[in-house]
Amino acid sequence: MTDECNGDDLRHSQRRDEPARRTIRVFPDYGRDWPLWENTTDEHDYGYTMSPSDYGLSVQLTERLAAWNDLWENNFDSQAGWTSVESRAEWARLAVGIVAGLRTEVYWMADVRYKPWPLAD
Repeated sequence: MTDECNGDDLRHSQRRDEPARRTIRVFPDYGRDWPLWENTTDEHDYGYTMSPSDYGLSVQLTERLAAWNDLWENNFDSQAGWTSVESRAEWARLAVGIVAGLRTEVYWMADVRYKPWPLAD
């Protein structure tokens, strides 16, 4: 057995002519219109805060992201927490579909990372 890479292994690794895979992080933050974040790399200056148009997201997913972010903005306070158990549950429920939709729309170029903050009790 050798440590050399053969042609079959290329499907599991980055090819030289392909751009580096991006990582989109999903989380809300005060004063931001979109819960989309990405770090700049040596290869690309993406910025840090991102918008749906940066990824060419569908109108439907963009509208769902906006509503989800608004739900958080209007129902969560960093000091007091969620305004109600129902708001917290609705935000968590919507996140599942939104993150799945985002993964579907950007599967060819990026991985999506989501940690369900702020859902701790």
